[in-house]
Amino acid sequence: MSVWIDRILLLALILVVALLTITALPFFAGQTLGGQTLLIHMMASGVLVVGLPLFALVFLRHLRPSQPASKAQQAGYLATIATGLLTILTVLACMLPIASTEQMHVLMETHGWAGLAMIPAIGLLLIGMRAKRSASHLHS
Repeated sequence: MSVWIDRILLLALILVVALLTITALPFFAGQTLGGQTLLIHMMASGVLVVGLPLFALVFLRHLRPSQPASKAQQAGYLATIATGLLTILTVLACMLPIASTEQMHVLMETHGWAGLAMIPAIGLLLIGMRAKRSASHLHS
């Protein structure tokens, strides 16, 4: 059962990050987000804000000594959580009345690149999970 929960959470994370990346493409082309693209991006980001902590807690069991994860899986997990949290926190900081306009621009730039960095982080996690699965089949 836990394998299916892992797969569903991982698939949901991949789909949400893919949707967020697609809707952020105007940012990477030097444009601003607006209209339907921004609305979709905001709705998907709500899923990430709720789903990332859930993903982090569920996948934490893979880091226990009784279930050793591959180095790539550990690095991918930590990178996914770190880049995801940075993505969330940079937008949260923009919502607080403490950042100047210039600081908000820097925060939004950081937000975009941290979000983009989630793609290779998730890729590393998938590679690590595949390596662990392949290694466990060799011992069976």
